[in-house]
Amino acid sequence: MGQERQMGRELPEGAPPNTGSRARDHLANERTYLAWLRTGISVAALGVAVAKFAPHRGLHAVISGAILILAGLLVSAYGTVRFRSVGTQLEAGVFAPARSGVVTAATVVTLMALIAVLVLV
Repeated sequence: MGQERQMGRELPEGAPPNTGSRARDHLANERTYLAWLRTGISVAALGVAVAKFAPHRGLHAVISGAILILAGLLVSAYGTVRFRSVGTQLEAGVFAPARSGVVTAATVVTLMALIAVLVLV
């Protein structure tokens, strides 16, 4: 059948048909991934702000900022791993909800933020 055209765009060769909720599931996975990235960037930006603008804190502000930047990077890294894992599962037609991964990520980031606050104080 060759390559088909839809709305002026060529469809990739061998693209599986969109049956059931396949497209919806992948788009939801993308939105979730973007939320993880947005959160990670926000935490890292907070770290930059603390390191740059905390008045009269010196090295403590830099250390606190670095901890928050690291926490933001960890959030983004976890989101990337989870996005790829869910994408693979969806392609295989299965899905296993995250159990301990999300709780562990949230706990680690929360503890890092608390440590950053304690260092800053």
